[in-house]
Amino acid sequence: MELKLAENIKRMRKDKGLTQEALADALGVTVGAVYKWEAELSNPELPMLVKLADLFDTSVDALLGYEVTDNRRQVIIDRIYDYSARKDKRAIEESEMALAKYPNDYWVIMAAANIYSNFGLEEKGWDKGMIRKSIALFERATRIVPHDVDPKYGKLMLLGNIATLYYFLDEKDKALEMLKEHNEAGVFDTRIVTMMAMNGDTSEVLRKRIVSTFWDSTSNMINTTYALLLFYKNRGDLTHLKILARWGIDYLNSLRKTEDPCFLDKQISAFIMTESYAYLKSGDPDKAMVLLKEAKAVADRYDQAPNYSVDIIKLFDNEAGSLVDILGKTAEEALEKIISIIGDKKFTSMWKNLNK
Repeated sequence: MELKLAENIKRMRKDKGLTQEALADALGVTVGAVYKWEAELSNPELPMLVKLADLFDTSVDALLGYEVTDNRRQVIIDRIYDYSARKDKRAIEESEMALAKYPNDYWVIMAAANIYSNFGLEEKGWDKGMIRKSIALFERATRIVPHDVDPKYGKLMLLGNIATLYYFLDEKDKALEMLKEHNEAGVFDTRIVTMMAMNGDTSEVLRKRIVSTFWDSTSNMINTTYALLLFYKNRGDLTHLKILARWGIDYLNSLRKTEDPCFLDKQISAFIMTESYAYLKSGDPDKAMVLLKEAKAVADRYDQAPNYSVDIIKLFDNEAGSLVDILGKTAEEALEKIISIIGDKKFTSMWKNLNK
């Protein structure tokens, strides 16, 4: 088993913004001792390891760099989640046994925290005991987040889970305060506006915040749709490419108040073009041409009277503001970009012939 104590002391010290001198002062040791630890010339005694782990907000296991290699641990975690998926409360018993065996394992603690959260929230009237146990486990996990963990499963996620659970314990102010304090890059915007609305807030401030969050979510949805379209295109999955392109068209059209040209038409024309490509590759050039002409018509109509106002959305009235996308200044530029991304010679030729 390879330990990484020296490497971890150095890395965690730097993560805390501490010099060797500052760390030595905090621990009551000499600078020389810290130097030797990091140079692998000596190791801290057990009481000092505990003190170091506490200072770095981690566990002794994590500080040592000890990684559990026993495959049984992952089997246990998988079994916990399998029980949970089947609403089998044996997941709770399995979680307790896993915690007893691996008390400082991040993924075991996470699994147990999720189990108590899931079952606690599913109980009629909520089982507050389970919810508080889940909070305690998530809080424990915040102190031992692996340095190489995917940020999606890191400390920010844990804090969001904790805040959400406090809301269900009717500690609503505390929940909102936590989410706002840790709302890095707006990651908790949706939870914040939802909680505020559930609290009965009808202020204009909240309305504007919800509108902004709605557009951020819609933008993310559109970008994710593009990503999935490209994924299906790259895999040659023409069936799902057609289904997703049509879904995107119908969804965006469902948002508009009128048939007047609006910024949504840029995205719609791009989706129609992608659908056209799918029909071409599936052996239906006639349908592909019909759709390609439709994509061009939608784009041309928009470019003749471009409108980026969000007030054309049926959900909102007299809304100020505009939206910007990365497809290009005009709808025609957007289609040219889609043609370039698709990169199919026959499809590109069809497009060029249509634009002669």
